[in-house]
Amino acid sequence: MAAGTDLYLLDERLSAEERAVRDRLREFCDREVVPVINDYWERAQFPFELVPKIATLGLAGGVIDGYGCPGMSATAAGLVSMEWARADGSIGTFFGVHSNLAMQAIHLLGSEEQRERWLPPMAALEAIGAFALTEPEHGSDAVALETSARREGDDYVLDGRKKWI
Repeated sequence: MAAGTDLYLLDERLSAEERAVRDRLREFCDREVVPVINDYWERAQFPFELVPKIATLGLAGGVIDGYGCPGMSATAAGLVSMEWARADGSIGTFFGVHSNLAMQAIHLLGSEEQRERWLPPMAALEAIGAFALTEPEHGSDAVALETSARREGDDYVLDGRKKWI
């Protein structure tokens, strides 16, 4: 961290591992994200080309231990969120939804079979998690959502209406 910018002296409260995670991601963002992201915004496109590079960081899954996830401290995971958001809000949202909402939901609520099936490829960003909100009658009230999924053979069929995603 640059001298004189840590006004609340938070850096001294971080462990060496937490600082290393933050600094590694900050360097990555400054090198790979910041120089290209405005062009993606202008074209209204997602930078899919960055996903394999993001995967090499080994940060997906945050606090989850095992399944190819880093098992980092909650503070380190918070620093990851902060650094993504510092570089670009859309990348921060993408990574937060994937790593925090989708992966943690599977880890906390899924069966062991589901964890073993989904978490390793999600940790490697070979499978991407998402969270679909905003139904016409409920907005983004996740508790009141009515959309459901049912299995038909090898496929899933989604029933419900989305206002926008």
